[in-house]
Amino acid sequence: MNDEKTIIRALFFDLDGTLLTSEKTLAPSTREALRACREKGISLFIATARTPLLETMLGWTEIELGFFDGGIYCNGACEKLHGQTRYAFLPAAVVAGCVKTVESFPGLHLALQLKDELHAFNCPLANFAYPLWGIDPQLSVLLNPNVFNQTVKILIYFENLVDSVTDLPSSLVNLCQTICMDQANVYLTDQGKVLQITNSQTSKFKSIDHLRRQLNLKPEEIAVFGDDWNDLEMLTGFPNGVVMGNADRELRCQIRYQTQSNDEDGIAYALHTLMRLI
Repeated sequence: MNDEKTIIRALFFDLDGTLLTSEKTLAPSTREALRACREKGISLFIATARTPLLETMLGWTEIELGFFDGGIYCNGACEKLHGQTRYAFLPAAVVAGCVKTVESFPGLHLALQLKDELHAFNCPLANFAYPLWGIDPQLSVLLNPNVFNQTVKILIYFENLVDSVTDLPSSLVNLCQTICMDQANVYLTDQGKVLQITNSQTSKFKSIDHLRRQLNLKPEEIAVFGDDWNDLEMLTGFPNGVVMGNADRELRCQIRYQTQSNDEDGIAYALHTLMRLI
């Protein structure tokens, strides 16, 4: 995979289902592979739908955080590089429309992820879920029109998202797509259990490309890793896209390079065998 004439200088990793195991941890083989890449001068970045609250969500310490030079979060609506953070907000009318739509579905939950990693919920989470979201329930803000123009991402789900077992109705997805039109990206993820909505001017691909240009790298000098449908654009948009073996079969068929699953040392296998970087 790794053309000897092209040097890979930066790697971008999705988290859930990719860099993380099913237990939401970094496998020992992944840690060693990341460490080896750093020692070779390769820059490492996160590319996730999560917010930047990895210390509280995943229990990461300075050791884990120290592997990475920055990253994109909220499917690209939040970028971090060189200590600077950039947000892309949803149009307030889109947020208002989605909030109203959710009200017509009994038991359906909605969260607005806001600037500075604040959250507004239409229904409180169960107590056990707040740490898994990485947030203090006392820091949640009231869901009202005053926060609509500060919304980075909308999440729609049943249960508490972290324990969702209920598929979202197709009618909801269609309604949200109609509301969003060309103003927002609508991603149905987690095997149909979570709807994620972000500004249409952002995506994992666009944000990675933005960071790539800031780093003065060519597209072929980076590699990206993912496992879900919100990763499709970045996996096909760059020459070195690697899909995990645990991804949906239909998604895997669209990606040129495939590694083993996230529970079978897929990242280490890709970096050692597919790319021959370490």
